[in-house]
Amino acid sequence: MVDLKIEIPEGFLKEEERSGYTVPAKMKEVWAVQLDLLAELDRVCKKHHLSYIAGAGTLLGAVRHKGFIPWDDDMDFYMLRKDYDRLIRIKGAFRKPYFLQNAYTDPGLMRTFSRLRNSNTTACSAWEEGYDINKGIFIDIFPLDGVNESFIKNRIQKLKNDYYLLGISEKHQEKGKGFVKTVRRKVMNLLISLRRSDKRKNFRRYEANLKKYSNRNSGMWGNRTLVFECPKSRRPYEDWKDLEFVPFEFTQIPIPRNYDSMLRQQYGDYMKIPENKGTNMHGELILSTDYSYDDPRRLSQ
Repeated sequence: MVDLKIEIPEGFLKEEERSGYTVPAKMKEVWAVQLDLLAELDRVCKKHHLSYIAGAGTLLGAVRHKGFIPWDDDMDFYMLRKDYDRLIRIKGAFRKPYFLQNAYTDPGLMRTFSRLRNSNTTACSAWEEGYDINKGIFIDIFPLDGVNESFIKNRIQKLKNDYYLLGISEKHQEKGKGFVKTVRRKVMNLLISLRRSDKRKNFRRYEANLKKYSNRNSGMWGNRTLVFECPKSRRPYEDWKDLEFVPFEFTQIPIPRNYDSMLRQQYGDYMKIPENKGTNMHGELILSTDYSYDDPRRLSQ
């Protein structure tokens, strides 16, 4: 495994059974790399007085498992828009092998959020193989934006959001066959090709629209980069600011004090272990904790 800055407790990297699920030693190594990335994110945020918070499955794992969900393969963190934008501006605070990846630092991929990656490792899906981008093991960092509670203003913002996304997305994926869907797919792809004439300009417009209501006057905030109108991510502003630290594996992470309400809103009876563990949201990843993504030896693992 690559060298890490953090000290890994004895026995952590061994295969282990948790909640009826076997966590292989290889995944424990991936977790160790991600915890090292977290330590680096924490270092930079503390130095520059920025706040971040565990979200989604990482928040659930912290509360229910005091660490990773046993069948999970990533970490998710949220930052209020002001802190998120500043983190992007101080990208130079991360030194190799750490790399803060987003549309501004790695323009080969117009991702709408950021990833902190370890460039000496590999974590990529099959479709990413063809992109000239950093493909190291990562943790996700999402911006939180204000939500206008006016139905009309929200719909206008949503329409602009979809329009600007056309300018930074790949070809439109229309499912199914038939004349109507074929025509619609071709029209959408034509619009995309026209809108993609300046992807960076389109991306700046997309972000400006997204953070239009990201100010203290907005009572509700949420992660709008993946699903613009997802009600499960919307929470009062203070929920994102009122934090406490809890154990997570052999470290601690910040979570909202009102985590119970947040998790019930998103998952329902969140303390119940699901019978069908399923697979992680990233699907099958090409993973290596020994070799960089541009080293052909990673494929032999």
